[in-house]
Amino acid sequence: MEDMQIRRELTEDLLSRLVHPEEDVREAAVEALAISTEDEDWRANELIRQNGIEVIADLLDDPNPHIRGAALDIIIAVAATGEGEALIGDGVIAKLDPMLDTDDPVIRKKVVKALWLLVPEVEDTVMMKPQDNY
Repeated sequence: MEDMQIRRELTEDLLSRLVHPEEDVREAAVEALAISTEDEDWRANELIRQNGIEVIADLLDDPNPHIRGAALDIIIAVAATGEGEALIGDGVIAKLDPMLDTDDPVIRKKVVKALWLLVPEVEDTVMMKPQDNY
């Protein structure tokens, strides 16, 4: 129980730093969050619960390529946990599509991986008929 509280507070703190006006603060926070996704106990649910997907998606427009790259790592981690629907619902795909045209090969590779993980989710959502929800 205490561990959950620590994770909740840590996520809240990092999310507040992701919108900080200073680039170095945003960069340190997004990199810390990206590294935390590598922990085998990491779950996307706390990030989703605190509306973190929207904050992460906004970082895809950051001029700093390190910030964009770490944000993509987080998006990939969320998609890999099966929470792609949360990403789709917050408009992440619309932000990823134009990023395919970037000159940065590292960013482009991460965008391709994120879309690869999300596209089956998009197809499922589009193909679902209203009666499928009953």
